[in-house]
Amino acid sequence: MKFEIKPYVGVGMIKFGMTDNKIQEILLIEPEKFKKSPLSDVLTDAYPFCHNYYKENGNCEAIEFFEPADVTFQGNTLIGIPYEIVNRLFKELDSSLEEDETGIISFKYGVSIYSSDLRSVEGVLVFEEGYYD
Repeated sequence: MKFEIKPYVGVGMIKFGMTDNKIQEILLIEPEKFKKSPLSDVLTDAYPFCHNYYKENGNCEAIEFFEPADVTFQGNTLIGIPYEIVNRLFKELDSSLEEDETGIISFKYGVSIYSSDLRSVEGVLVFEEGYYD
């Protein structure tokens, strides 16, 4: 399944604000549910290619993708691609990009790119406005 990022709207047919049941209907898979940390009040849905995060009201606020997901942004594949290529793409699009030792965050587009070794993109987090507030 291909997932095109729509900044601050969602990814593919999944929209921020949807419930876990609605997302499950779209993905046609029953997820495993777990708490991301012992302090979490809300369950996370674990699919074979993503984790979906929900607010206390049960609405989706972020989706974290990893292989084998096919995630694209403006037609560019992100996961499994050399980190430098994806980093360069976002630097051209977002002058206020935040960067650290494991990746980048673009608040302009609501996207975070993760790479443990800064060689290849391992994960893409797509989030709604206010997620990091």
